Amino acid sequence: MTAEILCIGTELLLGHVVDTNSAYIGRKLAGIGINLYHKTTVGDNKSRAAAELREALKRTDLVIVTGGLGPTEDDITREVVSEVFGVPLVRSDEALSHASSLLKRWGHQEQTSLIPLAKVPEGAGLIPNPRGTACGIIMDKMGKRVICLPGVPGEMQAMMELTVIPYLAGLAGKGEVIASKALRICGPGEAEIEDRIRHLLHGKSNPTIAPLVSLGEVMLRITAKASSTGEADAMIDQTEAELRKHLGYDIYGTEDDEIQHAVVRLLEERHMRCAVAESVTGGLISHKLTEVPGCSGVLGLAVTSYSNDAKIRILGVPDDKVQKHGAVSREIALAMARGVLSLSSADVAISTTGVAGPATDDHMHGVGLVYVALAWKNGITCGRFQFFGTRSEIKERAAKRALDMLRRHLLNHH
Repeated sequence: MTAEILCIGTELLLGHVVDTNSAYIGRKLAGIGINLYHKTTVGDNKSRAAAELREALKRTDLVIVTGGLGPTEDDITREVVSEVFGVPLVRSDEALSHASSLLKRWGHQEQTSLIPLAKVPEGAGLIPNPRGTACGIIMDKMGKRVICLPGVPGEMQAMMELTVIPYLAGLAGKGEVIASKALRICGPGEAEIEDRIRHLLHGKSNPTIAPLVSLGEVMLRITAKASSTGEADAMIDQTEAELRKHLGYDIYGTEDDEIQHAVVRLLEERHMRCAVAESVTGGLISHKLTEVPGCSGVLGLAVTSYSNDAKIRILGVPDDKVQKHGAVSREIALAMARGVLSLSSADVAISTTGVAGPATDDHMHGVGLVYVALAWKNGITCGRFQFFGTRSEIKERAAKRALDMLRRHLLNHH
């Protein structure tokens, strides 16, 4: 079975809202063996939305529509489905009762706004909405199915889990299962990774390996098709083992892992504590670490020493070194790491200093130049990096690279 997604909402086209619904729906459909070949986004215009739905139904027998189910004038989905299938909109007492009871439960008495929510295309079935007033719609006619869901992610996801996925799984029967797994990499860029695993990327159609680039890291998504979940998982495991053989420590985690999760896990396993001294990253490293539950057991001290005065007074960076080398230098990064290590009595410390832009610093260092230093009881090291992008992108890349340096140190010193 194949499917398409039609997203309705001008706010999506204008970029005021990011479409996370399609990614969620795509993952859920793949899990029950339904292929997703097209996704279309259209604004709150009835004629254009109807035209897109007609085109989608020419290509596939199942279209999932998100958005446009609310009570306002720009909520056009019901009318679009009614027009495309050539049926009138009729009153649904069930839909009205659901919306009314939910509003009363929330303490709202005004009911006139519910009238649009009670209109459904004739012959349509309802999808219960446990989190909102607008029921979903299933239209099944002449071998074509359209499933309409709210655009609010929490409502849409609950309805998918409780009703839509079981319904579609029953239609799909015992067809192919599609499973996937993501491996996350920090350090080498996409070109280097592709060069190292080129023989695995090409000439294989099942499982497939797709490189995906995000800010400061690369993801490899392995996707397998099989007759059962167990068979698909076994295929993925074999491919993952081959990738790990070629990429080794460059792989820091899987799926929703982020680099800070890997760092906190390693610190916990080794019963170690770290400290952080940040300049260019402005507290972003400590923010990432403290997003991980249990971080309080492994993060000893975090200092944001953005000004030279803070570096000198708090971290003990020698004033003459700042004057001689400038704040953005290997010498200052090393001094910052030593200083925070001494202050915290941690096992390992990391520091950052650099130029986030948009202008160069007083010593005319280029935008994106960053030094990351790492200090521990018996040693110290410093890396020099040149990052590109906006101010926030440079900070993000620097923070991830700093955490990756710490991760690799922990892997090699245990």
